[in-house]
Amino acid sequence: MTGKTHVAIGVAAALTISYNQPVESQLVLVTSAAIGSLIPDLDHPKGKLNQKLLLINNNFYRALFYLSISSIFMYLYYRMGNKIFMLLSLVSCLVGISSHRSFTHSIIGFLLASSIIKMGTLKFNLPSIYTGFVVGYALHLIADSFNPKGIRLFYPIKANISFPITIKTNSKAEKTIFLLLSIYCICLLFNYLR
Repeated sequence: MTGKTHVAIGVAAALTISYNQPVESQLVLVTSAAIGSLIPDLDHPKGKLNQKLLLINNNFYRALFYLSISSIFMYLYYRMGNKIFMLLSLVSCLVGISSHRSFTHSIIGFLLASSIIKMGTLKFNLPSIYTGFVVGYALHLIADSFNPKGIRLFYPIKANISFPITIKTNSKAEKTIFLLLSIYCICLLFNYLR
C-alpha cells in the first residue's frame, strides 16, 4: 500500500481509539499513529519518510545513511552507556542492510521499534505516544500482508506471509479503501466538533 493509505489507516484507528479523550491526547495519539504507520517503510528508499530524510532516493544511499546513523548511535551508547542508543544503533543497522518488507515488516522489527518508543515514552510518562506508534506500526504490517508479495513476518526466515485476499499497491481497491477511510475520519472529526 502507498504511504498515504497507511497514514489513513493509522489515523482512522487512532481517532477511533481516542474518541472522548481530551484534544491533547487525541492529537498525540493521531500524530504518533501516523508516524508509526510510516516507520516500516524506512526499508524502501522511496518511502514517505525517506523522501524527506535521504538526499538521493536509492538503495545504496539508503544503506549508507542508516549505517552511518547506526555508527553515531553506537558512539553515543559507548559515551553515555544508555541502552536506548544501542537499540537505535541495532535497528538503524538492520534497516540499512535489509530489503523492502523484510526486517521492518517483521515481528522482530516491530518489537524492537516498539521497545525503543516504550523506553523513551516511559521516561517522560507519555503513554499516548507509545499506543499510537504501536497501533500505526501494527496496522501497517497487517495492511501490507494483503499485498500479493506479502511480508517477511518471521524475518530472518525468508518466507513471505500474505493473506489469501490481496490488494495491489495503488490499485482501485486501495484507492477505494483510502477514500472510505478519509470519509470515516472526516465524519469522526465532525462528530468531535458537536
